[in-house]
Order: sequence, then C-alpha cells, then structure tokens
Amino acid sequence: MSSRRQSGTPVIKAEGPSTANATDRKSHEMARYRHYQQPLAGESDSSLSESNDVDMVDGRLQSQYDEGYQTSQLGHSAASSRASHRPSRTPAGNIISITSRTHSPAVNQETIADEDIDRALSLDYQEHKYLVSSINALRQKGVEDLVVPLPKIVVVGDQSTGKSSLIEALSQIKVPRNVGCCTRCPLEINITEDTSDAARWTCKVSLRKTYMHDTFANNENDPFLVCRGSIAGTPQPSVNLGPWIPQDPAEDTLFATLYNKDDVEDVLHWAQLATLNPGTRPTKYMPGFNQHTPRTLQVKFSPNVVRLDISGPGLPNLSFFDLPGVINVTENAEEAYLVPLVRNLVKEYITPPNCINLLALPMTDDAANSSAAGIIKEVGAQDRTIGVLTKPDRVQLGESWEQWESMLSGERYQLGHGYYVTKQPNQDMLGRGISHSEARAQELEFFTSNEPWASDLSQYSQRFGTHRLSNDLSQLLIAQIVKSLPYINEQVNRKATTIEIELAELPEPPAENLPLVLTGKIYTLKNEIEKRIDGGYPYNLFKKNWHSTAEEFAKIIMNSTPKVLLDITDTPKSSMNKLQEQSKPPRGPVTPTKSNVRVDLTLSDAEDEPQLVSKTILPDRTDRKRQATPHAVPITPKKPKFNARPPPSKKFTVTQKASSLEDVREVIKAAQTAGIPNQVDPKAIEVLSQQSVAFWITPAQELVNIAGNMLKQLVLERFEDVLSEWKQTQLFVEASRIIHDYLDSMIGQELSAIQRTCHLEVSKPITFNAVWFDQLKRENLARLRTMRRAARVANFILEQEKQNRVVKERDVADEQLGIETFRKEIETMATVQAYYMIAASRFVDTVCQAIDGELFVSCKTSICQQLIDGLGIEKLDGKSI
Repeated sequence: MSSRRQSGTPVIKAEGPSTANATDRKSHEMARYRHYQQPLAGESDSSLSESNDVDMVDGRLQSQYDEGYQTSQLGHSAASSRASHRPSRTPAGNIISITSRTHSPAVNQETIADEDIDRALSLDYQEHKYLVSSINALRQKGVEDLVVPLPKIVVVGDQSTGKSSLIEALSQIKVPRNVGCCTRCPLEINITEDTSDAARWTCKVSLRKTYMHDTFANNENDPFLVCRGSIAGTPQPSVNLGPWIPQDPAEDTLFATLYNKDDVEDVLHWAQLATLNPGTRPTKYMPGFNQHTPRTLQVKFSPNVVRLDISGPGLPNLSFFDLPGVINVTENAEEAYLVPLVRNLVKEYITPPNCINLLALPMTDDAANSSAAGIIKEVGAQDRTIGVLTKPDRVQLGESWEQWESMLSGERYQLGHGYYVTKQPNQDMLGRGISHSEARAQELEFFTSNEPWASDLSQYSQRFGTHRLSNDLSQLLIAQIVKSLPYINEQVNRKATTIEIELAELPEPPAENLPLVLTGKIYTLKNEIEKRIDGGYPYNLFKKNWHSTAEEFAKIIMNSTPKVLLDITDTPKSSMNKLQEQSKPPRGPVTPTKSNVRVDLTLSDAEDEPQLVSKTILPDRTDRKRQATPHAVPITPKKPKFNARPPPSKKFTVTQKASSLEDVREVIKAAQTAGIPNQVDPKAIEVLSQQSVAFWITPAQELVNIAGNMLKQLVLERFEDVLSEWKQTQLFVEASRIIHDYLDSMIGQELSAIQRTCHLEVSKPITFNAVWFDQLKRENLARLRTMRRAARVANFILEQEKQNRVVKERDVADEQLGIETFRKEIETMATVQAYYMIAASRFVDTVCQAIDGELFVSCKTSICQQLIDGLGIEKLDGKSI
C-alpha cells in the first residue's frame, strides 16, 4: 500500500459499473440496489481490477445545492493546501467523471474520484454542516427505508475491542458501560457544530422504531402497542432478523432533550431500556416517569435505533452508527439466537456501497481473529473500510510490533482507507471522571513520548490520535455525500414520479364537507366512550370491571393491617432468631416447647373472631410413628384454625411485613426521650404508623396502570369501530397517535397525583376522627390482650406438662401467668392498627375517586377536543367548525 494512502488524507472509494450504454446501466443499477449485492451506480464490484468511465450529471437536488452554497466555485484554500498529497487533476464541475484505472495485485480496489475529494475539501464549515444535516434529515424522513441507501459511517467490532471508548472519544459523551444495554441495540450519533452567538451544547435523544417484535405485535395487555404495520397489511417477518418484523411506517419518539453532558449516560441507559422492552410504552422510561419502572429486559437485542442529535460549539460535523459488538458464543443456550441476529444486522448496515465502515481492532489480540473483520470481508467491503487500532497502551515493549507496522504500512490486512491508532483512558481514569480534553492531551503525550510511536513508527504519526481520526472521518463522509448526491437526487425524483402517478389514479375526494364529517365521527366516538364510562345498561361492562378491580384493591389495603408475631415465651430474645432456630429440621421426636410454638396475632374479618394458631415443628412421618407419649401432641385450639390473612392478590403487590413484640419494643426505646419509665413517646406510634402505610404506593400505582390499560382498551375498540372506514389512511394513524399521547399524558399525571397522596400519608400520620379511632383502639386492644393471654396460657400448660402435671386451660389464673412484660407494646400496636384502619379507608376512597373523577371523566370530556385540535380540523380549508 502506498505511503500516500497511509499517511495522507484518506482516499475515498468510487467505482463505475461495467455496463456500456445508458439503458443497460440504469437497469443494472436498479437490480444491484434492490439486492444490495453489488455497489450502486458509481461503484464497482471489489473483485474487478479495473472499471469503465462513468458520467453522472447532477439532478435537481444537486443543482439547488449548488445555487444555495456556490459549491461549483472550486479551488478554495482547503483544496490547494492538500494538493501535494494527490496527483494533478482537472476539477469536474457539475459532472463527475471517473476514469479507468488499473490496480496493483496487492490492493484490488477503486478510490473515490479525486474530483470528489477536491469538491469536499473546497467546502466551508456551513456547507459541511448543511450536507451532514441534509442527509440526516432525509434519513429521519424515511428516504433510506423507502427510496435509496444514504451515505453513513458505521462503527463495527467484536465485543471488548474498545469500541465504546472510541465512540465516547468521537462523540465527546459518556455511554453506559455497566448495564448491559449499550451493545444490544444500534446507536445513531449525529454531531453538528453550532457557531451562533447563543450556541450551547444540546443533545436530543430519540427512539426510531422500524421493527416490531412478533411477540408484542398484538399486545392484548396494551392495545396501543399493536404493530403499526398492520394498518397497511399484515407485516411479514424479517428473513435475517428472526422475530423482528419490519414496521411501516416507522415511528420516531423524542425521548429527552439535554443541556448537560453529565446527563447523557443515564438518559441513554433508559432510552436503551425502552428499546429493549418493546411490549411497554417508552413513556414509562422517560426522565420524570421512570422512578418506579423496573430495569428488566423483555428482549436481549433490538434492531431499533436510539438516536442522539448533538450540537454545540467546537464540535465536528460528523454522523455515524455504533452497532452491537459481534459475538460468537453466548452465556447460555437460550441466547444462542443472538449470534446470527447480530451478524445479520451488521451485514445489513455495512453492505450498501456508499457506507463507510470503521472497524475497531484491539492491539491485545491477533487481527486475524476479528469476527467483525471477517464479516466485512464476506460482504466485500474492505475497500470502503477504515481500521482503528485500539488499546496501544496494553502492548508491552517486549512484544513484537511487526504485525501492527505491517498493517500501518499496507502490507497486511489491507483496507481501502488504511489504519489509524487511538489511545483512550483506562478504567482508573474513567473512574476519576477524566474529561474529553484531558483524555486528548494524554493521548497526544502518549504518542509523542512513548516507544515505538515516537521513534520507529513515527512515519505514520499522521494516523495517530482521535483528533486526526475525527477530522478525516468528517472529510470522508462529506466526500461520500457529495459523490452520492446525483444518484440520491435521481432516485428521489423517480420515487416522487411514481407516487404522483399513483396519486393520480386515486378517486376524487368525497363531495361532502370533510371537516364536518370528521367532527361528526369524533363526536360519535365521544358518545360511545361516554356511555361505557358512565356504565348505564347495557353498556356497563367497563364499569363492572372497574368496580371489581377497585374492590379488590380496597380489600388488599384494608386487610393489610400491621400484624404482630407473638412468640409465647416471655424471655427477651429476638423472634427472628427463634424463627431461624425453628427452620432447622428436627432430629427424632419433638415435643412442643416454648421455643418452637409461635402464635400469629392478626385482625380477622368482621364476621370472624381471632384465633390462636399454634405452629409446631413436627418430625418426619417415620419419627411421628415412633412417638407414643401424649405430651408430644401440640396444643390444638378449641375452634378450628382460621387464617385471617387474605389470599395473595393476582393484580396487586403487597409487601407489608409482620413485626414481633420485641421489634415494637425496639422502636419504643429508640423514640423515648423522657426520663419517666413505662411511657410511650408519640413519636414511636408515628414511626410505626408510617412504616405500616409505606407499601401503599406500589399497589396504588398498579391500580392506576390497570385502570389506564382498561381505559386504553375501551378507547381503542371504540376508535377502531367508529373510524373503521379510514383504517388504511394516514388520518387513522395520526388520530391513533394523538390518542396514545393524550392517554399516556393523563395516566402520567394520575401517577404523579397518586405519588403525592402516598407521600402525604407517609410523611405525617393524622386523623381527626377521634370517636372511631377510640372505638377501634378499644376493640383491637381487647383482641390483642385475649390472644396474648391465650399464648401465655399455652406456654404455661407446656411448662406444666414437662413436670408431668395436667392443667386445663380454663383453670389457669392470671396470678399463675405472672406480670405481662409486653403491655406497652400491645397497647402501642392496638393504637397503630386503629390508625391504619382509618387511614386505609381514607386512602382507598381518595385513590379510587381520583381515578374515576379525574382519569375517566377527563377522558370522556376532553378526548373530542384533543382530536379536533390535534388533527387541525378547525383549520381545514380555512373553515371553522
């Protein structure tokens, strides 16, 4: 490989088709474009050693660009300053001419025409920015999906090749490193410099959804996640991406707008989580709405893109895609499907011939072992690939540099744009929060002060460092864009002509007043929703389901009164330790003693009385047969066992934990400030009351989400029924989006309101219902004292049985039991339980009333106007409805 190619400005590849006449050439170009098997017009197959001349005249889009930015005036200083790096040539003006050249056997490739390089170098900052921004805008509008591949840079590499550090260096941001998401979906980063007086660093994070996972294509739990592609017909599964179905049209969701670089890492993590959970609305992962969103993954990989649009002063004009690292094995057999999925995704990105590939290769491994390099070779993309050698600081001085020098010189593993070397911060530096400028300064010092970079390899110094790589990548991208513009223009115009023909074949629009028709449909939808939310017969199914769910929520909250676990012994010892002792399997016959019988003190439902439940550890079946003594039989209550705890809810999460009397004693001691003995500080009751209601926020949020999904399903069913005749139109898609956004916003507001209500309940327990409070306290205290005495009687009888004395329960007197050592604790819990029952009743009513009166009522009264405003119906044809 020539030294000019390795040490100078990157040379950009351009090739011509091997067809002779224009008609055959056009047919050949279209066939190649459809299959992505060969380069586009202006490119040649890498297996050819020479190419024929190609003349491509700029189309309308390129002419407009020339008029706006005067790019036809070549010869700027940028081009002349680099003339020494290239052979002499004649500028091509508005016609790109690529002459036939013959290659040496060692490097079988074509390079981008010198005219394209001159033209790219002659552009100033504003023109660079315009070109990159225009291509990004075309990509975001779906031109790449529907019309023609657009120029781009794609970063590929195996896992653990230093690719993440390279991405951070090029983009000057931090990406998630320890959450396992960064390498599981593509990342698009668009960087533009802002030189305005009010310039500030800005990053817009967006989610681009072009694929739907077939598992969630028709999500019954959330009807708003139904595959949009089904609007235009049943989507067909992707051949190469397994369960991922191409979606038409694609969806773009603005996830967050940031003004601080320090926020990017966390927001990017949540954006990737949203992408890796296709069965959940992305709004649940957005900043401000993700406090209670679990960080779990529904899928381990997604082809959908997280996009970052970054602008600010002093930034390069650069755009690139970072793909998941290529893998050969997975941690378990269930994830083996990820290996071909990632490989096929990489192939899909790097195959288009106007794609510039950046291959990351760590200097800690043999370059021949790179799987990503193998994929590049497999699709024939070596000629348009630039290699980046990473981790040079990990190579020891005693190791051989022969492989790396031979790659830099072009003798081995030739790539069309040669190799660069970058050095990024290590883990210690990253942990200390090293800045981008500090990292670049250390990188410069590394290459200018260390062997062999400052000595034997110094002839390649123009290829050392992130700054040089970034600048040359920017020039490379600009040149590729300039070269591709004529073909892009041609294909866009061709597609536009096809669409115009198809539009001309459509029938005339209806003669009636369209705004009036749409308004009528919307009010019909409003009436249909209103009838079902109000619940009059026969439209009461929604109301019945909501009442059933609300009643279950109320039962869960009301039946979760704080429980007390009472061990029958009076010996001060942690009940948790006793539970641990009881968990050990017994050896041989076991007689119930005070250390292995526990009583569960709970408040029963109103129609039941509390019962003494003796829980005894029994030996296994064999040992029980050998057990003959009557003293080994556990005490059985006179009444049948009754468990007052409700069965676990299938819809709601309850995390209320029972406390032992010793736990209560510890809280009382911690809160005690007065020197008077046997007194309970009100702060202890407040703390225990706060602990008892702390779990409410989880089931309350679950109730809001259940109600929200019920409302979504109702609205969606009515929406599809009322607007069924327009289901194949963009109007249906846009109206659906408006409904999605509106309901998500309403549910988000309701979740915030519930969070405030829970915060009030936890922050300050309070009630003015003194009469009911006193009554509940008396009832609870009587119940707890009865159950406590029953427990102590059981303990007394067991002690007597050890001495072969038979004592009946009814004959045990209070004097025989001794002084009650947990009197304060029992009275305290009676007070806490009384408060809980009052607060729970208040809380259930408040939450259910808020959902019914705010979420449901707002939907039925406001959705009509939301659709009218969102669709702009009042502005159609300049008429007001």
